[in-house]
Amino acid sequence: MSEMVRRQHPNYTDTFLDIAWSGRRERVNITVNSNTTEGRQFVDLCTGQRGSSFLNTQLTRVWSKGKAGECVFGGNYDSGVNRILSSDGYCGKGRVMFMSHTDKSGEFIISTKGHCQKFGIEVGYVWGGGLKVLREAVQLSDITQVTVVDCGVWVVA
Repeated sequence: MSEMVRRQHPNYTDTFLDIAWSGRRERVNITVNSNTTEGRQFVDLCTGQRGSSFLNTQLTRVWSKGKAGECVFGGNYDSGVNRILSSDGYCGKGRVMFMSHTDKSGEFIISTKGHCQKFGIEVGYVWGGGLKVLREAVQLSDITQVTVVDCGVWVVA
């Protein structure tokens, strides 16, 4: 896991996921509301500070590929992190959600096109070209080819 330098608001943490496929490596920057339990858990999984992380996990599926409401699931990990309950509704393009399936596993969901069904707790948003990178990854015939090869936080210098 890496640390990069960027100015940030005290209530938010800027994180990143470096994803790779077919010899290509790209960065997805995500600003996370770190004032929430869910946001702090997302940041912890970016840094690996509590043991588990998104590192070496894959994007696992695309929901509503090519349609309004398209979103990407990924980062499925297995750990003892507290369960996060999902919520109802929708979130806008570029929004990041976090959800768990059991008391020991969970994943992130990123809305890539239009308003995505809200599968989890909204924790942040993608910025700086990351949405374009994810839209390119969605075009692959097998999204599971995409791996998180690095992840971490931007730190204030």
